[in-house]
Amino acid sequence: MNVIIYDIEILRAIQSRGESRLEGIDYCAGWQDHANMGISVVGVYDYAEDRYRAFCADNRRELLNLIGERRPLCVGFNNIRFDNAVMRVSEGWDAPADAECYDLLRETWVASGLGPEFNFKTHGGFGLDAMCEKNFGTKKTGNGALAPVLWQRGQIGEVIDYCLNDVRLTKQLFDAVLRGDYIKHPKGGPDLTLRFPDGVQ
Repeated sequence: MNVIIYDIEILRAIQSRGESRLEGIDYCAGWQDHANMGISVVGVYDYAEDRYRAFCADNRRELLNLIGERRPLCVGFNNIRFDNAVMRVSEGWDAPADAECYDLLRETWVASGLGPEFNFKTHGGFGLDAMCEKNFGTKKTGNGALAPVLWQRGQIGEVIDYCLNDVRLTKQLFDAVLRGDYIKHPKGGPDLTLRFPDGVQ
């Protein structure tokens, strides 16, 4: 199956409201400042090779070749709105085309009767952690906002491990879609049926 699951971690930290900046840590201007976030690692699960992979600055060319030559369906969670946006403006990284992506968060919103674009009044509460805990009893191993701080402090392995666990959780959810399973609503609504991705056998 020519499909990959992917997730990025950013390089520069984001200051939360009411939080002081940490000494020695580089920051970007906020969650919309895609151009200045940078990328520390892209985690991938490759269905064709049945393996997890981590791509950093030194081996990012391999990821570009994987996406550009094989043209897999690229599956993520909020990947169209966030991961792709950051990859497009980060030096040395190319994002897959949105048309070649399947965004599990967006598909969950649509299956819930919401629009595909985020609205803070209606679209909250559908995070990866909430979705996977409700459906599989699995959870994230950290916080994406903390990952840039850990990376800048040299805790590289911890960030890669966290990123690959997010890929694993995303794969759990996508595998359920491939099986045709009902997805439990994270906020207690009716069970959901997510659209089966085009072109997947």
